[in-house]
Amino acid sequence: MQRRISRHFHYTGDPFLHCLIHAASSLSTVSEFIILDKLTALKKGYAKVCLWLLITLFLVPAIALVFAEYGKSQLNQQYTQIFIEDARAQRQDIGQLTAFLHQNPPSSVCGPVAENLLDYKNAVCAQNSELWQFSMMDKLAFWTLIASVVVVLMVLLFSALAFKSRQGQLLSLTLARPFLMLASTLEVLVQGAMLVWLSFWCTAFFTQTYYPKVVIAVGLMVLGGIYYIIKGIFKKLPPEESIEGEVVTREAAPALWSRVDALAAKVGTTPPDHIVAGIDINFYVTEAPLSVNEHQLSGRKLYVSIPLLRQLTTAQADGVMVHELTHLHEGDTASGALLGPKLHRFDLYMQLMGRNVATLIVFYPLYLYRILFELAWQRNSREREFVADLNASTLISPAAIVESLIKVSAYASYRTEVERNLFENGTLHENELGIGKAIAGGLPQHVSSPDFVSMMREQNVPHPFDSHPPLADRMRNVGYTVEEAGYAAIASELPTESWVDLMPVAEHIEQQLWQKYERNFSSAHEESLAWRFQPTGEKETALVLKHFPNVLFTLKNGSQIEITYQGIVKPESAELLAWDNVKNINVTRSFGRDTLYVQHKQPDAQGKKRSEIRLPGLKKDIENFKNTLGYYWHRHQTVRAMASQQE
Repeated sequence: MQRRISRHFHYTGDPFLHCLIHAASSLSTVSEFIILDKLTALKKGYAKVCLWLLITLFLVPAIALVFAEYGKSQLNQQYTQIFIEDARAQRQDIGQLTAFLHQNPPSSVCGPVAENLLDYKNAVCAQNSELWQFSMMDKLAFWTLIASVVVVLMVLLFSALAFKSRQGQLLSLTLARPFLMLASTLEVLVQGAMLVWLSFWCTAFFTQTYYPKVVIAVGLMVLGGIYYIIKGIFKKLPPEESIEGEVVTREAAPALWSRVDALAAKVGTTPPDHIVAGIDINFYVTEAPLSVNEHQLSGRKLYVSIPLLRQLTTAQADGVMVHELTHLHEGDTASGALLGPKLHRFDLYMQLMGRNVATLIVFYPLYLYRILFELAWQRNSREREFVADLNASTLISPAAIVESLIKVSAYASYRTEVERNLFENGTLHENELGIGKAIAGGLPQHVSSPDFVSMMREQNVPHPFDSHPPLADRMRNVGYTVEEAGYAAIASELPTESWVDLMPVAEHIEQQLWQKYERNFSSAHEESLAWRFQPTGEKETALVLKHFPNVLFTLKNGSQIEITYQGIVKPESAELLAWDNVKNINVTRSFGRDTLYVQHKQPDAQGKKRSEIRLPGLKKDIENFKNTLGYYWHRHQTVRAMASQQE
């Protein structure tokens, strides 16, 4: 998401991810039903977020308010009964006392009172007394509920501001982030105090006893929440975004730069400061900081995809570049560069709040705002795409912009299909992959298939979080429509001349980047096989052991516990607890001693349903042990899940 914000504006959004979603869908199903299912799931997601928002913001103070009111009522009755019994014992006027207590119940004097009631107040509601505590909690809970309503209203107000304009989005995020951080801190502190108070009084009030461990546990949880909030506020941003590509200088490709300069003059904007060429399925411009080959680039940057340029005629590429340069001219990239870091910082804070039970109180207000902000961002982005498309159609031609969209979608969808098939291959790729050549060779057949038309048709159905409008809307916007039957002819047309001819270094750059990309692809594929294999032969076993080698941990008495892809080898007895017979694992610390508990699916050789393995002496290595244990256990679960899916 951050990548999309900081890089904006893309010509096709994120085609790889976009087409991966399409490819993962069943192409035999009518696309409209697929999108309806997605929209239904999205609506359910919104409802779930809103439900959890109400629960986390209002549940604890509501419980505290009800309990405080009940406690006050009970204490009022107890004090009233005591006073009446005492007066009866001293033969005083019961009627007059009853009238006074009815007019001035004990809880009514817990606030400011007249001087003649001070003795009465000190008797029933002295500071820190039971009635005083219940009265204070009653007020605190009430105002916390009011504050929670204000937080929800402010989230909606900030979100509405984001829907007004791009400047409104910047102002919205600038105001929302500090407000929600402050609200987060106060909510955790106040609701944390309520939970601690409730953990004591809920038992003390009804059973006349309390449980210190419960109070301490709740207190520690609250302190953990405060720690996470402070950590989130001061969390540093990750390094600047790095992309795979090569900077094309004016000296290396003067004809390319001359073409870009001429188009920039047509648009009425300053040319980009840098042109970066790569093999991603993208064209985009950005003013956000960017790193290419560990070299930091500043200013205005234009990214061009060499494989895509090979598919486009000169006029079609001109249309794409005018589209991108229009984003620079309209200030879209400048506002994106300002907004990107702020949004990224907000996302990091929100993610951290979602990882701790104590901070879930504030996660959902942040999450709701983030969802609404994203909707506002994408709506505005779609509007900016229409503006850029229209300018490209005016300065170049409507046909050029529409045909380029069809060609980019075709190439992106087929590349996704080729790479998915290679990645799903259950054997190791030992030879050169040749992804680029495979795409170029198979593209004509791909665009002639019914699946291609289905994929293009699906793009005509709006997606709430797409930053780019559907193809049908973009065609209507520029006044040029291509019927579905004509997609294949356009997509399969190879140009006699292209922008690649303006770039003498293109072939060298493309070759270098494809080699690196395929090495990384093969490496990722190999690792994925290690997660998939339940090895049956030497080769498969060697591959799994390469990524999941046996790991030994030495205990205090010199014995060793070993974690393997097959299971856990117990110390001393060397008995293998196979993952296949493991239902659950847990490492706990009690009185300074670490113990591993393994729950079995079936009783082991000794007839036990649970194994208990003491881990003396690990100390500093205990976190490494737990991480390794969890990693190997997760691998086994993945293997089993995939095996079940295949069956």
